[in-house]
Amino acid sequence: MALKYKDLMMTYSTAIADKSPLYSSIALHMAGDKDMREILRPYMTVSHFIPLFMTATLACLYKNDHALRQYYLNFTVEPAELDSAGYDCFRDFVRLHLHEILTLVRTGDLKKNIVERSSVLIPIFHYIREKSSEEHFNVIELGSKAGLLLNYDWYGYTFNKEQKVGYTEDINIKMKIKGYPDDELISLEHPRYKYGISEDVIRLEDETDYIWMLSQFYPEEMKRRKNLIKARAIFLQHPVELLQGNELELLEETLSLLPDDEPVIIFHVHHTKNWTDEKKAALLEIIHRNAEKKEIFHIHHQLFGADIFIDYMNSGILRREKLLNLDLDKMRIEWLLGQPIKL
Repeated sequence: MALKYKDLMMTYSTAIADKSPLYSSIALHMAGDKDMREILRPYMTVSHFIPLFMTATLACLYKNDHALRQYYLNFTVEPAELDSAGYDCFRDFVRLHLHEILTLVRTGDLKKNIVERSSVLIPIFHYIREKSSEEHFNVIELGSKAGLLLNYDWYGYTFNKEQKVGYTEDINIKMKIKGYPDDELISLEHPRYKYGISEDVIRLEDETDYIWMLSQFYPEEMKRRKNLIKARAIFLQHPVELLQGNELELLEETLSLLPDDEPVIIFHVHHTKNWTDEKKAALLEIIHRNAEKKEIFHIHHQLFGADIFIDYMNSGILRREKLLNLDLDKMRIEWLLGQPIKL
């Protein structure tokens, strides 16, 4: 390891102090805990061990009642401060459930299912409706995991505190949007077909998968956790077909099954950052080839940077436009259409 156990804990504690005072305090206590160091050090070769360990511990706490719950906002509205007695409680819980925690560390991932990301689809899909003569679209998401973004059409949104769109009585995602006429945003038609494609699918019907999703959020991320709970209830009422396997192969197969006379929107948000250039090129080639037979709009993020782009064919020529930037921490969308593209 490049850093020693204590240094890793101290670095993590400092890095998340603003986002999670609880996890920061736990890590600070762990930094000076020699017994915990001896227990955990053999397993710390796992990438991102500390956040995985915190997530796994919380997942176990959801399943096992313990006095430790009094320190987590997941279980109480007024959590106790984690002092030395609180840390002793944490140590006791970890020792009781160490095998289960370490198993989850080895098998879990840290890709959060953030429902609020779906808000970017509302202005984008309105823009696509202006570009196409059709109002109905079929939709495919790459890297969908649990498929929550695909139910964008069943969610409610409030833009700039005033403009309400969709089913705000079921879930109300509040977002600021700059540079877009928010008064033009209205509810969208429900797609005829929706498909989510992932190498690893999360099944919301499975309680273990669902608890892991909840546990990926910091205890202090109450709003995101509440929206996830609401989105799960909506998903169980309006399930989406989720396909697991090689994403590029499944994309090719799914496109071949969809009607040629109905437009298709393919989107992926916060998914392709770590793809190789070869894989990115293969994705674009599949879409370009299929765009010769059907109208396709490709909404992509992290193929060419942090902004969200759209690709589509116009008179046989590929058009690429920069659409927006999403700041999830500030819950803000900045509409960027017309700005120059720098790849």
